[in-house]
Amino acid sequence: MFLQLAYFGAIFWFGLYIFNRDTRNVRLVLAGLGLFVHSWGLGTALLLPYAQGDLQSMILLKVQDIALFLPLILWLGVIISYTFENEGKHNVLWTIWKYGALALALFSSIWLLCVMTPNVYAITYQAIVCIILFVTITLSLWGAISYGAKIPGTGIHHTLLYLPLILFACMTVLILVSQDGSWKLWGYVGNGIGLLLFASCVMVTEIKNQGESWLPDFFRSFDYSVFFTLLFSGQVALVIQWGIGFNFKMVTLLLISIAVSISFQVFAYPIRTLLDNIAFMTFPRLRQARSRLRLEESIQVIVDEESVPEEMNEEDLYRFTRRALSHIGDFQRLASNPLTQLKWIDTRLQERGATNEVLERAIELKSVLLEIIHQLKPRGDEEFGTTDEWRYFNVLYFPYIVGIKPYSLRYSSEHLDAPSRAALEWFRTNVPERTLYNWQNAGARVIALSLKDRASVNFLKSK
Repeated sequence: MFLQLAYFGAIFWFGLYIFNRDTRNVRLVLAGLGLFVHSWGLGTALLLPYAQGDLQSMILLKVQDIALFLPLILWLGVIISYTFENEGKHNVLWTIWKYGALALALFSSIWLLCVMTPNVYAITYQAIVCIILFVTITLSLWGAISYGAKIPGTGIHHTLLYLPLILFACMTVLILVSQDGSWKLWGYVGNGIGLLLFASCVMVTEIKNQGESWLPDFFRSFDYSVFFTLLFSGQVALVIQWGIGFNFKMVTLLLISIAVSISFQVFAYPIRTLLDNIAFMTFPRLRQARSRLRLEESIQVIVDEESVPEEMNEEDLYRFTRRALSHIGDFQRLASNPLTQLKWIDTRLQERGATNEVLERAIELKSVLLEIIHQLKPRGDEEFGTTDEWRYFNVLYFPYIVGIKPYSLRYSSEHLDAPSRAALEWFRTNVPERTLYNWQNAGARVIALSLKDRASVNFLKSK
């Protein structure tokens, strides 16, 4: 029992951790949700032997069965998301997954929860599992053939990427062959291992592609989670073991205790923010200072201080420049960019007497990006122009610095000044979205070259 509880806790923690690592990254979110759903399937498997009555057993069995195929649909979303690289999020595969496969999984889950006749449920469940397996294989093969079977930027082949699908296929055969369900728990454990390896692969790949460090924050979260779980849930487990023993209510209490302990640690920063805002409601300066300290603490563990941007190739330098431009208004994400480790930023910090902290480096990087963007502006008194010489300045300044969203139907221009309104109208009437994207890529390459030149000049001065 304790080994099973530890396995449940590990899967539950890792799912929440990946989800919370970057909630704007669709791959990390889907991979984390897949593990999270699977963990509750494991939880119901632990509760089933202690179920009281047929109704309770049926409900737990339904949750366990639904937790078998939902993670596979989320896994499929991660695989299909890699087809975004050159086409954007409106490609055919993503649309089919979002409005087809995901809707099928949700509808199937609702249907299974509503069916109460055992024979009808068994037939329906087997049919749903086979249909989802067929849909998953079809879409994943389509994506692999059309877009390649490797994660972009890595040498990881489809053997590891498709491990959850292989194990799910084996589990499907097991369900159809073993009608008594005696081997089902082992199938769940196997699926969990496959999802765990896949999610680890996705997490490390995505974090490295973002230029961040993953080990320090990973070990910090794991260490804290184990400590909090043993401190609080361990006491509950000992009381149960030495007291009345395990039953349905006690196992439920223990699972909830483990989940709460882990969740409290994973979401420690937003919880601390909420509590500080309540405690220091009448002390705005103290509240602001505490917020800055929390921000620096959260960023410090994910910054890759060993990165050397001066030694990057042109493609990596361009990629991180593009990312820095996208995050120019978000200091938390900008501070984790490897470009903050450029050597000439140290010189600029010393010149203005600033401390060598992660937020100060982010502020300096933003200042440099703003300087370069303004250098792209043609000389003259005009604030906005539509000729070719204005192209790079327009596509970088107005979307990134001003923050206009030309292709959003809900975006309002009431707060904009006259030049920004004129730019917004020009984008909407003369610049297609794909053209804007291409121009921004070209502009980002110009800025990346400027950053490289500054790094070379600083290197020569240091000599």
